[in-house]
Amino acid sequence: MIMQIISDTVSFLKTLSFVDVVFFFAVLALMLLVIVLIYFLKENQDGDNDITSNYDLFDKKIDEPKTEMESLKKITEALEQAEPSTIDLNKYEEEQEERAIISYEELLQKKNDFALNYSEEEALDDDLTVKKVDLDNLINKDIPVKPKIKVSVISYQKEEAFLKALRELQQTLN
Repeated sequence: MIMQIISDTVSFLKTLSFVDVVFFFAVLALMLLVIVLIYFLKENQDGDNDITSNYDLFDKKIDEPKTEMESLKKITEALEQAEPSTIDLNKYEEEQEERAIISYEELLQKKNDFALNYSEEEALDDDLTVKKVDLDNLINKDIPVKPKIKVSVISYQKEEAFLKALRELQQTLN
């Protein structure tokens, strides 16, 4: 019986061309890979189905939350109670920090002390202004950078045209 199956299979393969044999074995290999993939997916689903783990960031066991908000509250509390970790510098990094012209802490302190000088300002549209940087005096240390809030009111015609365009867009989307 088994000999008959083997001889039939060999005679079948002899009737095929080389390309057909390669294609046949490629299809068999792909089917085998799909079966193995399905097996591994099923095995992994039997374990922990939840994406979030029962352990928080600090390896402390937390109780099963009843809702997502409770889980978020517990994680937030754990983060607030955690002590900040210190960065251990190696010998080379300590030496570089001591030799540096300006340290990282000094950079953080001085980051908002400077502002660019502008020589000209031109308004192209109602909302667009172009400023020319003064290349002779780039940095102005005296003027703190404060954003200017400019409130412009749209005219009634522009507002109606905008609303009409929104209605047309909504109609085309629906």
